[in-house]
Amino acid sequence: MSDPAAQKSPLSDVRDLILKPVVPDFDSGKRVHEALLGMGREGDFGRLGEAAEWLATWQRRFPPRIEKPTLAIFAGAHGIVDAGVSLSSNSDTRAHIEALTQGRAPLSAIATQAGATVRVFELALDRPTPSIAQEAAMTERECAATIAYGFEAVEDQPDLLAIAVSGAGVGTAAAAVACALYGGSPDYWVRPSAQTPATLSTKRSELVTAALRLHRGHLSDPLEALRCLGGRELAACVGAIIAARHQNIPVVLDGFATTIAAGVVHAVSASAVSHCLASHITQRPAHEAALERIGLAPLLQLQFQTGGGLGSATAIGVLKTACAPFIAKPAAA
Repeated sequence: MSDPAAQKSPLSDVRDLILKPVVPDFDSGKRVHEALLGMGREGDFGRLGEAAEWLATWQRRFPPRIEKPTLAIFAGAHGIVDAGVSLSSNSDTRAHIEALTQGRAPLSAIATQAGATVRVFELALDRPTPSIAQEAAMTERECAATIAYGFEAVEDQPDLLAIAVSGAGVGTAAAAVACALYGGSPDYWVRPSAQTPATLSTKRSELVTAALRLHRGHLSDPLEALRCLGGRELAACVGAIIAARHQNIPVVLDGFATTIAAGVVHAVSASAVSHCLASHITQRPAHEAALERIGLAPLLQLQFQTGGGLGSATAIGVLKTACAPFIAKPAAA
């Protein structure tokens, strides 16, 4: 008789973790709600009040507070860049990551202002994933290992995890995963911002169409869709989201790609992303559509064109403001 454990795919453990129940601390969230009612009328604090309640629920403490936030940036490289689907290149990704690690990028300053530790996770930048129009982006083993690598984002036990991605081509890969998860035409999911040339959108749509055709039969399983169509940075985001949930760490999503990573988890179990908050909404129309699919509304309307971390880093400061009524000491009379 064969051993059932030997027949499990490398992604089975990932699926089991997503499906494993995690019970938040609703009592702490209720205490925030009641405290806010003591400060004013129902709804006076709007999204700030909702955010404070969410933080307390997932931090499992009252009052909610942010003392050790982390901004985790997952950087990957994609072979699809060679098909001309990106305005940037894999070498541009490398330059951006070097600027981040050296503290020279604008994002570094924003994160510092928010009091966040920036952690950059480089995912084989010198070895781009294959073109998804020609073969799967990752093997099952590589995808599972990359998801597990994403667990490292919470190894320092932050009390808030903001996630972001960097990588030329990641938006197109995320659009392909979105097509697999939600249906619709590639044109819908690659819809550009106003600054994207029409010819580029056409190339993206054609590549996603070819990738969907190549991998049909493997896309009904969300984790298989991630493996075939996504990238290492998306897989690592999935891992970070899973690990944070099991360690009671609230997660702040950034742009379209991180939303699609959350969408993969959501497609396995809708309750498995209730510890996630959407920081903002970019000018990419598909970002709003992706947020709607997983039932999240953006905290901020900042009109950023990118999801490279600006929104999630900025949201840290706003969330600290949401905690202030519960932890600040009144000024002396």
